[in-house]
Amino acid sequence: MNVVIHVGTNKEDYVMKKPVLVIMAAGMGSRYGGLKQIDPIDATGHIIMDFSIFDAKRAGFEKVVFIIKKENEADFKEAIGNRIGKYIQVEYAYQDLHNIPEGFEVPEGRVKPWGTAHAVLSAIDLIDGPFVVINADDYYGRDAFQKIYDFLSTHEDDDKYRYAMVGYRLENTLTENGHVARGVCTLDENDYLVKVEERTRIEKKGDGAAYTEDDGATWIPLPVDSVVSMNMWGFTASFLQEIKKGFAAFMEEGLKNNPLKCEYFLPTVVSNLLADYRATVTVLTSQDKWFGVTYKEDKPVVVAAIQSMKDNGIYPEEVWCGRSEALSAFQIDGAVVSATRYGSGHINDTFLVKTIKTDGAEGRVILQRMNTNIFTKPVELMDNILGVTSFLRERIMENGGNPDRETLTVIPTKEGNSYFVDSEGDYWRCYIFIEGATSYDKVENPEDFYQSAVAFGNFQRLLADYPAETLHETIQGFHDTKARFEVFKKAIADDVCGRAASVKAEIDFYLSQEDTANVFGDMLAKGELPLRVTHNDTKLNNIMIDDETHKGICVIDLDTVMPGLAMNDFGDSIRFGASTAAEDETDLDKVWCDMELFELYAKGFIEGCDGRLTDKEIELLPMGAKVMTFECGMRFLTDYLQGDTYFKIHREHHNLDRARTQMKLVQDMEKKWDEMNAIVKRLSSTI
Repeated sequence: MNVVIHVGTNKEDYVMKKPVLVIMAAGMGSRYGGLKQIDPIDATGHIIMDFSIFDAKRAGFEKVVFIIKKENEADFKEAIGNRIGKYIQVEYAYQDLHNIPEGFEVPEGRVKPWGTAHAVLSAIDLIDGPFVVINADDYYGRDAFQKIYDFLSTHEDDDKYRYAMVGYRLENTLTENGHVARGVCTLDENDYLVKVEERTRIEKKGDGAAYTEDDGATWIPLPVDSVVSMNMWGFTASFLQEIKKGFAAFMEEGLKNNPLKCEYFLPTVVSNLLADYRATVTVLTSQDKWFGVTYKEDKPVVVAAIQSMKDNGIYPEEVWCGRSEALSAFQIDGAVVSATRYGSGHINDTFLVKTIKTDGAEGRVILQRMNTNIFTKPVELMDNILGVTSFLRERIMENGGNPDRETLTVIPTKEGNSYFVDSEGDYWRCYIFIEGATSYDKVENPEDFYQSAVAFGNFQRLLADYPAETLHETIQGFHDTKARFEVFKKAIADDVCGRAASVKAEIDFYLSQEDTANVFGDMLAKGELPLRVTHNDTKLNNIMIDDETHKGICVIDLDTVMPGLAMNDFGDSIRFGASTAAEDETDLDKVWCDMELFELYAKGFIEGCDGRLTDKEIELLPMGAKVMTFECGMRFLTDYLQGDTYFKIHREHHNLDRARTQMKLVQDMEKKWDEMNAIVKRLSSTI
């Protein structure tokens, strides 16, 4: 929303752009010893930026720009960017050591970034109005954000640039654990900034403070009531152009005197503008105490301060509403102690919630925010899960098992629903945590692969009598290979990216496999195959393996449970688990289907099914492996032809590489076809 103000004698409407929050987060925290910007500072997993952005949003900000290193992008998105994107607009700028004026080169051996002014310059293409700059690892307080937002919303450049800064007393910004860098400010009688001097090494000295410019050889006293800059600046867009103009001069001087460590600081640019009487900087005094984590030893102080502010109602326990609302909505046994991110999943947001029950015992539950971009019908999805897990519980109890460990247990809301919708429209669910068991992201040994096969087979056995046709199809045509083949042919015909000619060999291969695409669909239509409850994501990490017995005890991640064919569940496991190479391996000589792993999985799956599959289904298990491998490869190639719009890619031709590995696997299966069928036939007769 833009702010409308009236200026000029004609009182014409003028639209002032809303201030943007810019967060400098490219530093790796060398003194701290890691990427401190994303280090949690409370039991619920919040980081300092959560509170800064929360305060900024309360003040009126609607957009945040993170300045980061490109190599840290994934970590930042996971830690905060993806979480807050629904509450505030998020963009990223990348500070690059090689982003320097034409005619200059990075000195050999230089690894240090070019400083805070250079960092802000990285965002020049993302900012076209007033903006506030802060550090990622500093806590500034609500009052600071409100004051600087109000200033930028009511002041513009005139005959001079009109900037602002939030100042703090030096004594409130020092650490007990080492030295800090501060911009020491001189103010006039009107609270305008006269100058700012960057002191890169300030330390507490008894009840006072001092700085050194010669590595501690001499120390110069500094009054503790000095106003210092904590890099919370408010600028108009003009400042970006001034940084750009002055960068070459900085490089010229810096490369002469200190080529490996010279830095282009924000306060330096400001001081130069002040010296030339081209700008004013209004110093806004915050009533809040500044907190920061310069060293690891500073963290407990910040943790305690944040908790105290929560206790006093300055912040809610959950600064973003959804998780807090959800935790209050479900029938969770006990008081919530913490809720932290959990697991390696990339679709839903998963949290491990720790509780203290009334008897003092500790408990754990899983809380998930469902990804409704992928699963567009969350109510139908939860209907599927509730129906299947309820059915499984009955069968498990009939068999003398423990349903609390052998299937997921949905925790209802206080209103008795299987899901909760928060005030932002997000869907949440809650499960009992399965204690004493672990899910593994990769096969550590063949026994794990075998146990997953037994577990998925047992899943088929227990659900053999479930009316699969009553399940909702939560992802339309998920394994309708016949329909996906038609989509593939259309992608070839449309050739929207002009790529078809360069991958003719791959296209010809997949087109030659039309019989493979049609085989199961045709048989199902003729009534030759039963429709079953299928999992449709039969990866090892969707099995909980008992920590003591090392047996697969529970199938999890039931989002894709739908009506389907048992051979598809078998085949997807073989495609991924029996391959000798990664799904995106570029060296196809490394790719083949391992027959030992194929036999091991087939043995476990058939054992787990325990006679509930038809003879025809067992006979077609090798075909399931081929169909699923073909289907997945065809989907990768389809996405490549359509411009890589569905599967996430991390390099050029990524989807094409994936399509080629699946093609190689299909070809290898065809070579080993008689062997695969012989294995299944032998196992079916002996198990």
